[in-house]
Amino acid sequence: MINNNNNNTVRILFMGTPEYARIIGQGLSEQSGVVMRVVSQPDACAGRKLLPIPSPVSQWAQEKGLPLDRPIRMVDFRDTWRQFAPDLIVTAAYGRILRPWLLSLPTIAAVNLHASLLPRWRGPNPIAWAIRSGDSVTGVTLMTMDDGIDSGPILSQVSIAIGRSATLGDLTQSLAIAGRDLLIANLSDLMANHLTPVMQSSEGVTYAPKFSPEEAHITWQQSDEQLVNLVRSMTPSPVAYTMFRAQRLQILKVKPEATVGLAPGQLRIDKEGAIVGTGGGAIRLLLVKPSGKRLMTGAEWGRGIRLNGEEFLT
Repeated sequence: MINNNNNNTVRILFMGTPEYARIIGQGLSEQSGVVMRVVSQPDACAGRKLLPIPSPVSQWAQEKGLPLDRPIRMVDFRDTWRQFAPDLIVTAAYGRILRPWLLSLPTIAAVNLHASLLPRWRGPNPIAWAIRSGDSVTGVTLMTMDDGIDSGPILSQVSIAIGRSATLGDLTQSLAIAGRDLLIANLSDLMANHLTPVMQSSEGVTYAPKFSPEEAHITWQQSDEQLVNLVRSMTPSPVAYTMFRAQRLQILKVKPEATVGLAPGQLRIDKEGAIVGTGGGAIRLLLVKPSGKRLMTGAEWGRGIRLNGEEFLT
């Protein structure tokens, strides 16, 4: 790989935060001639003791001994990044909009690997919204960055079919691998300015905001298909839930059930487990986690609750 400085290295400022970005960053760092500096979000406090937990990208960079920055204010690292003198800035789910001064820093380009087929699902939560909306296909877009939200010109795209049972975790893994391979396949052409940017269409634009906490609380008046997709889109996190006997019941896997005669939220226990009525059919609970208890199958949970007459999930 030869960059525009006529040597055998390419200097990349890689910016990312979650597991999706870690997979892409790791693959990029393993390419011959890549010199990388990593940027990720500051450690988030989690758990009962609110201890700081580094992001997956931060953990990986520390393990590999790569230079790592976790800015609260990006402008505080302006001189550091200018001295690094990147040929490319590559972002993957970093989680913050880059200012014009940063976008103009690399000698070649600032590009992003966005986990959708733009212009569909711009924004911070594209994988989950593709599942929740029942899309059959999604993908990854390699794009040049501007000062908008995922609105820059497209350089290349790859499509991925969404399996009918794929969860957010499953699809994130598949898209991260696809994004890694897309970037590596186009890296030489990107360095040589051989990729032609194509402006995004103004038609078909949709946005993928982060889920609000309220959206994880299941509304049983929705159809069985909507509820199956909702559960898939929130597994493994933030996890959809319902209330049963004033306790939270997390629901991680369900399937449609050809059963009628149940009101929305009404619970029925049979030999195979637990069935819940919806606004347009019913679903069977396959994997649940009651409050304060272990993860268990819907059948295990159903056998243990000893249903008392007509009861409802709310």
